[in-house]
Amino acid sequence: MKSTWRRTAVALAMLGALAAGGQASAQSAAGYPNKPIRLIVSTAAGGGSDTVARLVATRLAAELKQPVVVENKPGASGSLAATAVLGAPSDGYTLLFGITTMAQLPAVTSTPLPYAAEKDFIPVSLVARSRSVLMASKQANVRTVPELVAALKANPQKYSYGSWGNGSTGHFMGELFALRTRTHPVHIPYKGAAPMMSDLLGGAISFAFPDIGSAQPHLKSERVQLLAVTGDKRLASLPQVPTLDELGIKGFDFGGWFAVFAPKGTPPAIVEMLSAKTAAAVKDREVNARLVAMDLDPVGSGSREFSAFFHDDTAKWARLAKEASIKAD
Repeated sequence: MKSTWRRTAVALAMLGALAAGGQASAQSAAGYPNKPIRLIVSTAAGGGSDTVARLVATRLAAELKQPVVVENKPGASGSLAATAVLGAPSDGYTLLFGITTMAQLPAVTSTPLPYAAEKDFIPVSLVARSRSVLMASKQANVRTVPELVAALKANPQKYSYGSWGNGSTGHFMGELFALRTRTHPVHIPYKGAAPMMSDLLGGAISFAFPDIGSAQPHLKSERVQLLAVTGDKRLASLPQVPTLDELGIKGFDFGGWFAVFAPKGTPPAIVEMLSAKTAAAVKDREVNARLVAMDLDPVGSGSREFSAFFHDDTAKWARLAKEASIKAD
């Protein structure tokens, strides 16, 4: 009899604790937010992800009725931004605007990372997905993908490609391109897309795979040559530009993404609110139209949906890293 009462008491205590926890979580979100929110961006100001972050932050501020301040912390393939967020209180006032590198880096680095993305961060909302373009500098003196491949094979040490960091989507695409075409260009990593694009325009690097957001301001520039796009179909805004798949270079049906994360320990009620408000910001008519105009695919997912996507995406990049023997260090 005593045993039965003891089990009942324990069960009631556990239910009470769960109820108290849920009540505490709800209470912690009751007055949230009551001060400005920091949105830490893992790339330099001026690049594609920075542009998307600022666009979403402006509308998110209106949704939350509090300022959302964008801070750029580029470097270390996103680790500087990630650690800055993890070093802040898990109260919903410091968020990470992450990119695909978060899913890629674990597969390509032998150096222990200062964080474990799937354990240390809570996926809040997948903002948008992106495609990339293959662009060559004017100094590379190539006008088509076959010409680029021929040049790389004729004089491999003369040509280099840039990316916005070791382990970034641009790095993956450059190495996969080298693997598929059996060429050996030199990889030059940068701290963000903006400095990479600057050197591509200046001819310091031969080619790159910028995301469409970073490339868009330069699509009509005479200093670069647009050679191809990634994905399984041509971009509606660039119908004259072939996909790599059309040109016989397979395996480029993947792309990048932009998303909001919260540090672990953030109260569930706050995560749910941020997820709903971020999704609303993305689906706002003006924001949505601007994202589409940037050739991005707006998403605005829920937290649970994004969590499943992030898990699957991390596994996918691990497979690609193994196939192309990609290492970030």
